[in-house]
Amino acid sequence: MFMDYDSHTLLELKTMCKDRGLKVSGTKAEVVIRLMEDDESKEPQSIVISKPNVHLNQQQMYGGQQPTQIFITNNTTSVVQITGIGIIGYGLFRVFFGLVFSEWQAEESFFALIIGLSYIFGGILSVQGYKIGLQLTLVTLLISGILSLIYHDDFGPLSIGMGGFWPIELSLFCSGFCMLIVAMPLLTADQSNFRAGTPNYLRTFLDTADTLSPIPLYFGGEDKNDQVEKKIVINCAICNSPLKVPTEYKGKVKCPSCGEKFQID
Repeated sequence: MFMDYDSHTLLELKTMCKDRGLKVSGTKAEVVIRLMEDDESKEPQSIVISKPNVHLNQQQMYGGQQPTQIFITNNTTSVVQITGIGIIGYGLFRVFFGLVFSEWQAEESFFALIIGLSYIFGGILSVQGYKIGLQLTLVTLLISGILSLIYHDDFGPLSIGMGGFWPIELSLFCSGFCMLIVAMPLLTADQSNFRAGTPNYLRTFLDTADTLSPIPLYFGGEDKNDQVEKKIVINCAICNSPLKVPTEYKGKVKCPSCGEKFQID
């Protein structure tokens, strides 16, 4: 009989993995699955006596065909992708601007380069359809806007004041306008237009940091990525093959059996 691992904290679950000699890195969902698989491997094998009209498992229910995981297509709207491309372009401009002033204002140029790279990374995540990309860009815009006001009277890479040549109201307008453009997809686009969670390469980086750390690290707390994702079994609208799909998902999916795409409402 399996334990109720969902009621335990991530730290407690990782401690269990360590006691069993299992890998301790990963999200809560991954650690729970790892513990359940370990429990299942230690369960004694039972003898099943077949009887007519007895409870059928999923494979029997679908004529001997095991349900497979569907491929969820990128449902990101063109507005989100165009916004991400614009963010990348602006980030490249800020990086160039920081390099131009690097010989005269090394400290300010360093911060300008960090801000520019943050824009580029946020734009890449946005083009890939992750909501966190737009959120990162908004935070960067806020920090950049504050620095623009602080250095308004300086001629440098952190402000468009150009030594006070342009009025401070222009700096406020530009910062507010850019934040409004980035926030529009977050406020108007349907949630199914965004990809859930974070990209694999970002999670790999966080998992590596978690592995190298002497203590378990908490990235994002107990969010949706730390919960076991619930799925339901549906039939493909084209070939009628059984497929697994997240319960809350709405949008286009691709059947791995026939390769056709169809809509889930």
